[in-house]
Amino acid sequence: MEHSYRVLGIAPYEGMKTLMADLAEEYPQMDLTLFVGDLEQGLEIAHSNFHGNYDVVISRGGTAKMLKKNLPLPVVEIPVSMYDLLCTLKLAGVSKGTGTVSMVSFDNITANARLLCDLMDYDLDIHTVDDGADVDAILLGLKNDHCDAILCDAVSNAAAKRLGFHSFLITSGADSIRQAFEQALLLCRSQTRLREENLFFRELLHGQIGQTMVLDDDGHLYLSTQENPPPDLLELLRRELPESKQAGERRIIRNMGGMLYVIRSRRVTSGNLSRTAFFFTVRKSPLSPGQTGIRFSTRPEAEAAFSENIFSFAGTTRGALQADIDRISRSKSPVVVTGEDGTGKESVVNLLYMRGSLRNNPLVFVNCSLLSDKSWAFLLEHHNSPLAGADTTLYFASIDALSPERQHQLLAALSEMDVCRRNRVIFSCVCQPGEYLSPTGSLFMDKLCCLSLFLPPLRQLAEQIPALVNLALSHLNANLPRQLVGAEPEALALLQSFRWPHNYTQFRRVIGELAVAAAGPVITAEDVRHILQKERHMGAFSSMAENASAPLDLNRTLEQISQDVALRVLEETGGNQTAAAKRLGISRTTLWRLLQKQELRQR
Repeated sequence: MEHSYRVLGIAPYEGMKTLMADLAEEYPQMDLTLFVGDLEQGLEIAHSNFHGNYDVVISRGGTAKMLKKNLPLPVVEIPVSMYDLLCTLKLAGVSKGTGTVSMVSFDNITANARLLCDLMDYDLDIHTVDDGADVDAILLGLKNDHCDAILCDAVSNAAAKRLGFHSFLITSGADSIRQAFEQALLLCRSQTRLREENLFFRELLHGQIGQTMVLDDDGHLYLSTQENPPPDLLELLRRELPESKQAGERRIIRNMGGMLYVIRSRRVTSGNLSRTAFFFTVRKSPLSPGQTGIRFSTRPEAEAAFSENIFSFAGTTRGALQADIDRISRSKSPVVVTGEDGTGKESVVNLLYMRGSLRNNPLVFVNCSLLSDKSWAFLLEHHNSPLAGADTTLYFASIDALSPERQHQLLAALSEMDVCRRNRVIFSCVCQPGEYLSPTGSLFMDKLCCLSLFLPPLRQLAEQIPALVNLALSHLNANLPRQLVGAEPEALALLQSFRWPHNYTQFRRVIGELAVAAAGPVITAEDVRHILQKERHMGAFSSMAENASAPLDLNRTLEQISQDVALRVLEETGGNQTAAAKRLGISRTTLWRLLQKQELRQR
């Protein structure tokens, strides 16, 4: 029986981890442990799991390059094949003569891309990254050059989304991962000797109760008994490191994030190896009970929440809206973010926070629809209320959900406590189709002299839907067993003609369902008809939905009412103009004229 080899896999994105786990079943001689992390995060994972006696490490791109420089273990790189690159180029619409798409990645990806573009005569602007810190500068230069889309690895993908690009993640397929597994096994078979036991770690951990983290003298994580150490805890230990190195042993008590950390630090030396160890226990703090509807976030948490959105608003924060966001980010005035249900108000608030001057201070999320009586009393009366602090971003979501009495109580508290002068205050409200601002939003805007930011519904941006579909598929491909390369023209036309009552929330869910339902690499019109028909039935039985189909407004001209009726019948027939015209008892030409007038009126 062949020797079992311990392999540490560090994937740059979650979808690769899932695919690696599935393919590992084909290699019973390989004991694979998987994590997700890129660049420094990936290196910290490798360092903190070094006690696992691994034979080889498998990773990709810039992370693999960094691991090779900093680990004594052999590192096998998962390649990006020509087929992988072709799939991404197809999604991004790269072809002969296109010059508005760029690639930003490490040289172990861009080398093959240059060769492929030379062979296919593709016009692709390729930028090679030497260090992860260079990514933002390169992307800002491309933004000034009016670049439309970025092909990127996991590192540059996060930065591209944050800066408002259409970002297409370059993924590695199953064949590329199998190639890396085969190479890893070849390396392991040539290095079957056992590693010597590390006496330092055995002495360090023997008899300890609780969790342990070890930092080197530069503050790098050397060992952790936690699989994914909280970033805030790591930062706390790094701040305590200088004094702990000198003191021998120390006891530290810190209250952080509603949890009480009791920490003991000790300098541990074995031979020439000397490190600082932190032993700690953690329990829920009795001093900071959780408050329903009130949540505290940091900038990394806001960036993670923004990044998890598959669009990250790369396709919608353009033009006038992008200019409004940039302008409001530089201002300290209170803001009302308004739009229909599902237009992504929370994501835009995260973006305003990340770009604002208070981004290094907390973001307090107050969900007005979830506030209990206890939470409301804490908010208005407690001395630790977020309203009593300063230099904080306060976000009051769904202020429409407050009763009229609570609306006026909140307005009085904000005014009397001078909250808007000491903090950045943002509100959001839901408006109905045809509205710019809800009555509650108008009340807050007038009383507090707020700026306003309107997020248009998806139906007003139908021309962007083909680009949004490709962008969504690029993100979904990272978690799918096969790669999708687009949608049929008729399928895109059906998606463009749908009214999307729940906007981007509904669009994201529908595209996700289409990606799973698609039998081949392309989404078909039949797939779209089937899914949208279900969406119409769901809307018909969701009478309590925030934006359920409203009755016809008869306070309009006969022509406007006729246009509205024609559009609704077209939706119910799945975009089939012949069937819609037959049902209405008019010719296709008459129907076409009605729809054209409706489109011009919406513009």
